[in-house]
Amino acid sequence: MKYTVLFLRKASAIQLIALGALKPQRARIPPLAESCLELPNLETHFSRMIFVTTLLMVSLNVLSVGRVRGKAISKRGAAYNDISNVLPLSKAGTVSWAYNWAVTEPNELPPGVEFVPMLWGTASFDGWQESVESTLSGGSEYILGFNEPDMSSQASLSPSVAANYYREYITPFQGKAKLVSPAVTSSTSPGMGLGWLHEFMGACSSCSISGVAVHWYGDSADSFKGFIYEVIIFARSYGLSEVWITEFALDADMNGVADDEATEAFIHDVTPWLDSQSIVTRYSYFMCAERYLLTGGVLNTAGKAYVSLSGSSDSVGSTSSSVSCNGLHSVEVQ
Repeated sequence: MKYTVLFLRKASAIQLIALGALKPQRARIPPLAESCLELPNLETHFSRMIFVTTLLMVSLNVLSVGRVRGKAISKRGAAYNDISNVLPLSKAGTVSWAYNWAVTEPNELPPGVEFVPMLWGTASFDGWQESVESTLSGGSEYILGFNEPDMSSQASLSPSVAANYYREYITPFQGKAKLVSPAVTSSTSPGMGLGWLHEFMGACSSCSISGVAVHWYGDSADSFKGFIYEVIIFARSYGLSEVWITEFALDADMNGVADDEATEAFIHDVTPWLDSQSIVTRYSYFMCAERYLLTGGVLNTAGKAYVSLSGSSDSVGSTSSSVSCNGLHSVEVQ
């Protein structure tokens, strides 16, 4: 069934308000524009009441998570090793994607959660092409590059070697998926972090990369935001349209949550901020596992904070309670 709905560009969440059931047709989501929404002709008293209710709900910033064709419209993801741990996060409807640092997931993720494959490093080359083709045919829309190639304990690749491998193994899938850069650390040491990535991008200018991926571990929300601002500037300087944070957490939580209140406060601080950055398209807290976001198979304090809508905003703009002509857009979903 098709609904004509309102999309508030600067709302705290995507507002899906049905204005009337029409003849079923395929979903169509037009691109955002600055022009005014052409509202339907509300000829009946009932339709006018619905429209007024819509404006009231928008002005009050009623929070919700939109869904298009069964997928949650959310930036939040689940970084996991055990697929059974993804379900508790997905039940809230605020987790839309997941990855396991591998190219395949032999089991089925919860409905509405997209699996994103990764070429972890040289150890993943065998069988890569067949595996990633199978994963993409299953609905995956992105491919993630190497995992921390700037770390000797992880993928451990020089920028030039990584560029050659990327061009050989990942670039051929341009057009079938959006390609994301290797995920580097937030280290500021020479030859690491964004310094490593700068050299890589210079050597991989023809690799058809559309997004940049990074990891962050540190001691405060301000430090995290400062680093992501640097990443945003980096991405724009290379004409990249997306920023992914595929691992992030407080240093104290590297081996599991150390302080429930501190972690909860950190998550509540940074998640709405990430949602307000339009170029940040996906992020995943480290990690979807016991002692991190789960305790005894259920969401703990940190997990509840991560999936919570409290204080969050949608993926295209910062919170705004005003209603203006340029802020409304038409969206049709099936």
